[in-house]
Amino acid sequence: MSNNIRLENCYYTIFSTPAGTCGLLWQENGQASPQLLRVYPACPNSAILLKTLRKEYPNAAPYIGDLPPWIHRAQNFLQAYYSGDASKSVNAQPDWPWLKRFLFWQGQTAFSRHVLEATIKIKRGTTISYGALAGKIKRPGAARAVGGALARNPWPVLIPCHRVIGSNGALTGFSGYGKIAAKKQMLALERPIHRGG
Repeated sequence: MSNNIRLENCYYTIFSTPAGTCGLLWQENGQASPQLLRVYPACPNSAILLKTLRKEYPNAAPYIGDLPPWIHRAQNFLQAYYSGDASKSVNAQPDWPWLKRFLFWQGQTAFSRHVLEATIKIKRGTTISYGALAGKIKRPGAARAVGGALARNPWPVLIPCHRVIGSNGALTGFSGYGKIAAKKQMLALERPIHRGG
């Protein structure tokens, strides 16, 4: 995210999931729509998450009171995702038309936005290579640039960058805590959804 963008009225919430502690950070702008700045995927505990959050957004404050409905909805999605419960998670994808209007796109280049918008369409339980994703956005040969855009994804899990892998099937980086190990765990979590299907 660009350091030239001024962020004010930033709030966060931290919550438990079966895979660990997650967090959401957003900005409220009075008359303007609130905007989701960051998703913090599951990590072992709140201390680790808070250390990262406060380094990136030192002025952010914990949200007091009932969560805004849209944040509560995002939280529910993450909790269902990490539960691995097929009854909650079959074909679980965020509601993209709803979600898209809450994301803080000002921090993204046009190329990065194209990459992220294509990534949201990757179905749970499936993967795609960086090169194939580059082809989908009509930028063949831009696999490395696609990887760079995904490495800066501020909304992991909601925008499932973990589903993008090397052309040889190798797992590469992940923008959240745990890096490749977390990516492997998330793909394994999704795999049972499609058994027998």
